[in-house]
Amino acid sequence: MKKCKSMIYVFILSLLLTCSCGKEEKENTVQKPDQRPQQEGQEKEDQPKEEEAPALTSIPTWEERMDYLQNHSTEERAAYQEQLYALLNQCGPQEIDDGLKQELEAWSAKAGGAVFDQVEIECSQDPLLMWSGGDKRQYRNITATLRLFYDPSAIQGQEKQRMEALLEEAQQVVRQSPYGLKLISAELIFVNQNTDYPNYSAQVSMGVPGKDDPSAPISPEEQGLQTLAYEKVSAFCQQEFTGGQFEGLPYANMTLSRFGAAEGSQVLECEVRVMEGGGEEALAAKLEELAQQLADGWMEQGESLKALGVTTAKISFDLRDSPEGPLVFELPLGGA
Repeated sequence: MKKCKSMIYVFILSLLLTCSCGKEEKENTVQKPDQRPQQEGQEKEDQPKEEEAPALTSIPTWEERMDYLQNHSTEERAAYQEQLYALLNQCGPQEIDDGLKQELEAWSAKAGGAVFDQVEIECSQDPLLMWSGGDKRQYRNITATLRLFYDPSAIQGQEKQRMEALLEEAQQVVRQSPYGLKLISAELIFVNQNTDYPNYSAQVSMGVPGKDDPSAPISPEEQGLQTLAYEKVSAFCQQEFTGGQFEGLPYANMTLSRFGAAEGSQVLECEVRVMEGGGEEALAAKLEELAQQLADGWMEQGESLKALGVTTAKISFDLRDSPEGPLVFELPLGGA
């Protein structure tokens, strides 16, 4: 009887041990509920975050600008440039002048193989300049002459070779400068400080203004008058300069080249460039009629004229082939 009870106890104990082991094995194969979310969170932390364009509060140096453009995505570069354009919109010619001068002074102070003692810059701006490809005031509207005076006795090595290499470096500074975004053209000159003779010079290539350039700032009133002029000039060009000698021209034969009222002026300026003419007398009569149509159209926008304070229109047609110069019509626009 005792032997029988012992066998029963052994059998029950073996069953309990089997159940316990199975339960532990099952628990070990089940994934902990918080394990995967922790891994996903860790993966998100490990992923690089897309860097946003810094908020520009002042115009960067040419080195800072190039460093940013070379190390960021297309979208980041576009956002950065947009902020830079907005800051440059607030700059007048003197600020562009001062900015370029400071950058060239910083470069010349550490230029190798030569000593520059002085930097002079002259800038002139034409805020009425139009982009030839559309109804848009040209953003790049400043021309600059940049003179750097050097000491010929301090040049290391062969002068011509050394100075031409430095001339190329200085051109790069101007091209890459944030202030260069406002330049339509620039002339760079190295002047011998002893003789004041410009021994080395170069035209700095700034590229051709394009459709992706922003428009220079313009008031809504002036924009309305400009659009009217652009549309009438374009329609006249289409009507008068198609077919024959004008077939297949890579440019519009007649373009609105300058438009607007200078600050404080009561004169609305409208300049039109005609690249190729023909039948001078007949064309002159048609252009006079176009000038009157323009003035009549502007007078219909009396509120805009009043806001701008203009009372007179000066309309010039620059005929490239004419020996007598441009045709100029001055027409009243009514009281301001």
